[in-house]
Amino acid sequence: MQILTRLERLDRLESWLKSDDPLILRDAATELGVSLRTIHRDLELLRERGVPVESERGRGGGVRVSSGWGIGRITLSRHEVLDLLVGLAIGEVTHGALQMGHADAVRRKLLGTFSHIEQRRIAAMRKRIRVGARASTAMFASLAEMPRQIGDEIKEAFALNCLLSVQYCDQQGRRTKRRIELHFLVLNPPVWYAVCWDHLRADMRAFRCDRIQKATVTEAGFTPRPWADFAHTMDGNPTREV
Repeated sequence: MQILTRLERLDRLESWLKSDDPLILRDAATELGVSLRTIHRDLELLRERGVPVESERGRGGGVRVSSGWGIGRITLSRHEVLDLLVGLAIGEVTHGALQMGHADAVRRKLLGTFSHIEQRRIAAMRKRIRVGARASTAMFASLAEMPRQIGDEIKEAFALNCLLSVQYCDQQGRRTKRRIELHFLVLNPPVWYAVCWDHLRADMRAFRCDRIQKATVTEAGFTPRPWADFAHTMDGNPTREV
């Protein structure tokens, strides 16, 4: 079970409280891995911050916010902002009638939470996401679930041009430790590939993201290279920019 900081717990509790269903305290304590007393202390702190938490009769002691209270400002973590930025970039490939008309305004506001150097890196990120044909049935069947922590590290390394240390399990089940520069992300729906410069092999490589078993962002320090340098790693699979 992932251990959350108190700030992370408070954000999670506040999000639950804003939903339509009452928050059952015992269920919240179990999911967050803390005691019922800790949940009561966290709720009291939310009240002190101005969140109008109200008790509601029912199983296990339910609470919710006052029905007249609006959502107000949304506080996002760094990884949540990166999630949204990558999601916006991917969404733009559809060019459909339901495309987000305010995507540019949303992106500008999200970028404002990063330093100027990081903003420039993220602004260039869209050109480094490519989309190809849908994955084959066999590829889809072998797709594994990727832990959220690994996905967070991949997105941060990609968006901010940081080196990434990973443990990778290949198709034959062999595990190796790699230190990679993540230059492109390629989506063959629903399979993601990290197209990289691999320091272990001193060559370009494409890694299936769901086969990355451990990932840790290390230091920043590479300049993204053009797609032409890496296209051959996808075995001739044509892709297009997002």
